[in-house]
Amino acid sequence: MKDSRVQNFMWSLGYSGNFAVSSEGLSGGLALFWLHSFSVSLKGFNAHFIDVVISKDDCEPWRATFVYGEPRREQRHEFWNLLRRLHPVWTGPWICCGDFNEVLSGDEHLGSNSRSYSHMSMFRDCLQSCGLSDLGFTGPKYTWNNRQQGDDLVCVRLDRAVANSAFMDMFGGVQVENVITTSSDHMDLSILLAGSDVFPCRNHVQQQFRFEAAWLRAPDYRETVERVWEEGRDNAPSLEKNCDNLHRLAVSLKRWSKDSFGAVQKKIRKVEYKLKDLRLSNAELLEVRSIEKYLCELFEREEIMA
Repeated sequence: MKDSRVQNFMWSLGYSGNFAVSSEGLSGGLALFWLHSFSVSLKGFNAHFIDVVISKDDCEPWRATFVYGEPRREQRHEFWNLLRRLHPVWTGPWICCGDFNEVLSGDEHLGSNSRSYSHMSMFRDCLQSCGLSDLGFTGPKYTWNNRQQGDDLVCVRLDRAVANSAFMDMFGGVQVENVITTSSDHMDLSILLAGSDVFPCRNHVQQQFRFEAAWLRAPDYRETVERVWEEGRDNAPSLEKNCDNLHRLAVSLKRWSKDSFGAVQKKIRKVEYKLKDLRLSNAELLEVRSIEKYLCELFEREEIMA
């Protein structure tokens, strides 16, 4: 990905800030997006990492390093040395996450060509030197596979999040989930930060009404609006009665939208579970690709409705 395209992605995804490292050919490339409510200070970057300090309001700042590990085994030690150099420049909360291109133990590799013990040991030594610990995960264990079948299938846990004790103290409720994707051979990492003043628990508040452009594509939208409006009309209209009718229309449209469009999200969850089961059971590749294609179609439909 070229960094010139990242700006367009930022607006389309609803973020207000970004930083990108361009890819080299078809591989690599990093992009970071953030919301306007966060202050993000860039501390360093290269083809393998983006290092930032993040703050919000008056809360304690924390450090986040997003990584793409060295894919070449013979040069991977240079990446571990890079992390070691980053370590002493910050003593506060620190999380490091992404594709490390290495595993911590042999059980994180399934398939032929088992991992080198010396390479796994270098990864473990690096994390220990930096005071970083694996945050664990929920969801499927392996985050990458080569999309082959039978004896040729290789599954590896390459993607993870690690953090120091200060970060875990700050975010006592941090949760990492491996999330199935449709267009990548890697899974996404979803990291939920909770248990601090930065992300306090929020009380339930009534959601405001918001018009959705996708409603205009629904064949019964205009009919629904006209019917609800006519039912609430008064022979002696006034500003107060029109406001009451608008409120009534908003409530009806929310209910109609949930009935008309909510089915897509239910289908997505159902198909995601099926895809997860197929991947875990090493199902036929053609069947997996078929489900992936269908899930992509559902995501596109959901995006149109967003």
